[in-house]
Amino acid sequence: MQKDQAVRSGESFWWFFQRLSGVALALLLLLHFVVMHFFGDLSFAHVTARIAMPLWKVIDVSFLILALWHGLYGLWIITGDYLHQAWLRMAVFFCLSLGGMALAVTGLVTLLPQF
Repeated sequence: MQKDQAVRSGESFWWFFQRLSGVALALLLLLHFVVMHFFGDLSFAHVTARIAMPLWKVIDVSFLILALWHGLYGLWIITGDYLHQAWLRMAVFFCLSLGGMALAVTGLVTLLPQF
């Protein structure tokens, strides 16, 4: 693939976004680990009180969406390297999309139960 073709197809943007989401995930994971294991009580009451705060809802939902997107996009890129038949790639893409949506809905229902 030519350099100009990669830029026109948007692949360079997704390559860069994959790296940025990895850095963001590392920071969110560090924040989660420090808050939950050093400054937080792991009791049900404490966790539900933390999840009820709007700032923590935004942080947890961001963590969920970024982790799902980063992982599923990474799997899609890996499968693209090994699957050369178009129908098989689309079947894998469909399965990854369906599984990602199911995990996202499950996570969002858990984090945002009132919606």
